[in-house]
Amino acid sequence: MIEKFVYRSIPPLTILLALAGLLVTSCFHNTQGFSTRGGNPILEVRDYIDNGYSNKLSYQLCIMPDDEAIKELASQIDGVEDAYEVAVGWIYVSEQRLNGTADKWLSPHEFLIDTPHYRSNPVPGEVVGDCEEQAHTLVSLIRAEGVPPEEVRVVLGKAGSGNEEKGHAWVELLTNGYWLVLDPSCGPCWDNEAERLVNRPGVPFEYYAVHTYPVPVITAYYNDIYYLDPGDSSGNAPGWWLDVVPEENHQLAQKESGQVVGSGDNTPVFIIGLKEGWQR
Repeated sequence: MIEKFVYRSIPPLTILLALAGLLVTSCFHNTQGFSTRGGNPILEVRDYIDNGYSNKLSYQLCIMPDDEAIKELASQIDGVEDAYEVAVGWIYVSEQRLNGTADKWLSPHEFLIDTPHYRSNPVPGEVVGDCEEQAHTLVSLIRAEGVPPEEVRVVLGKAGSGNEEKGHAWVELLTNGYWLVLDPSCGPCWDNEAERLVNRPGVPFEYYAVHTYPVPVITAYYNDIYYLDPGDSSGNAPGWWLDVVPEENHQLAQKESGQVVGSGDNTPVFIIGLKEGWQR
């Protein structure tokens, strides 16, 4: 009865104005690259980039260590290696298949909580998304595990070599004085052409400590606190972020371990997946 009384006591004109306000707000958010599907923010960074948008904060908003879904998951795991093991089990589904667009970045909350229920999810009940969602969520999880922001970051750029260079996002963790590459999207994936799930096992936690990760282009480094543009060194990240280069340290690790890494080992697993037929 109280609920009915409160509802009836609101003048009709007030209700209409409130609805109009919501409509205007929704249109504004969509114009800026946000949507409210599922009640959680979706950040379309591609729209920002294509229109010359330069607010670097938009990248940092994608890292959410304080999100309730992230904190709940963090409470169930023990440390960074555990976080990676969870992440490498997430299923890669292309942006076009899941969201019907070339590039739309979902929040970690929506990735974990909402994507299992998307009608467009080809593996109902499973957490699915592409490389950005997986990288953002893994960094959020690592940060929630207590790792300082100086020691973990998302890397946005291209990976691969020659005609196999592809836009990609991955994670780097400061370990033993060098940046260790963690690529959560190297696990299971959905093959759009064959319409089937490819159960790839991913790679071990320290795989890229002794294998080169080919990175021809890096656009940005970031987490929830820091951002760095390697092109002009702008941003608020520590200056030494550019002094520690994963490639050089991986080569050193290979030399010290006596391991010879052939050219076939230089291709990221997600690129190998492309060769095998599954589509990004």
